[in-house]
Amino acid sequence: MTIGIIAPSSSVRDTRIEAGMRRLEEFGFKLKLGDHLYDGRGYLAGTDCSRAADFTAMFVDSEVDAVFCACGGYGSVRTLEHIDWQAVAANPKLFIGFSDITTLHLALARYLSAGIVTIYGPMLTAHGTVGTGHSEPADDCFWRIVGRAEPYGIYPTERANVRTLVGGMAEGRLAGGCLALLGAAAGTPEAPDFEGKIVLIEDIAERAYRVDRLLMQLLRAGILDRAAGFVIGTVTDWDREDAGEPGITLDDVWRDYIVPLGKPAITGFPFGHVPNSLTLPLGCLARLDADAGTLAILESAVA
Repeated sequence: MTIGIIAPSSSVRDTRIEAGMRRLEEFGFKLKLGDHLYDGRGYLAGTDCSRAADFTAMFVDSEVDAVFCACGGYGSVRTLEHIDWQAVAANPKLFIGFSDITTLHLALARYLSAGIVTIYGPMLTAHGTVGTGHSEPADDCFWRIVGRAEPYGIYPTERANVRTLVGGMAEGRLAGGCLALLGAAAGTPEAPDFEGKIVLIEDIAERAYRVDRLLMQLLRAGILDRAAGFVIGTVTDWDREDAGEPGITLDDVWRDYIVPLGKPAITGFPFGHVPNSLTLPLGCLARLDADAGTLAILESAVA
């Protein structure tokens, strides 16, 4: 099969992409690189139109079976007005990325037919690439989800610090991603749809008050309280700037916003901006057992 590789956000400045691509080729995949993969325009991977063109082209290309994002950063939102969504919708295929790529996951969920699954998982230059830098359980999780037409089942989180925030059990399709991008999408055509969903939340380098503000934005927009349950990871380095200063903690913020909603919720789930992050298929039916601290995928992410 052929994997298309694009950079829809920030420019590729990390040599790990080469190691990741070599590893994919060792697994037997053919690679097709976006025409503008290595472009740069300040903090962006080229112009908005060129990044959008690569995104559209990979979906339209009949030789490409899956689309991997090289990295996140910032910039996906600037491509939305330039992507040919009709062409993308007519050629659905596996799409993989996280962080800033949350914006594109939201757009694909909005503009493609119901039932589309996209993969919130590893990229080629972030926290371990596919097959290089991930632990064996994290690597196995990724390949089982994208490579087997069967339900993944219960995630292996025995070694993680998963904690019950609100007890109970919920079933629903997975939605969500990086909190900063979820909040930024509120009020736009790509606003998150959390109705009956198990919502994933994680981020990086946002201080507690900014997490507070983003959750308030989603709550006041009438988005957050529609969820069936919550799977919260962490906000990496949230306290780096506040080291040694007393105040409201990240756990306080979760308790202030999530607990009053009364939906089953866990924290500390290992995904997103953490080492050995687990892969999550957005759009797949899942079961959250908050009392046991487990999440299970109930259907296949691929055909």
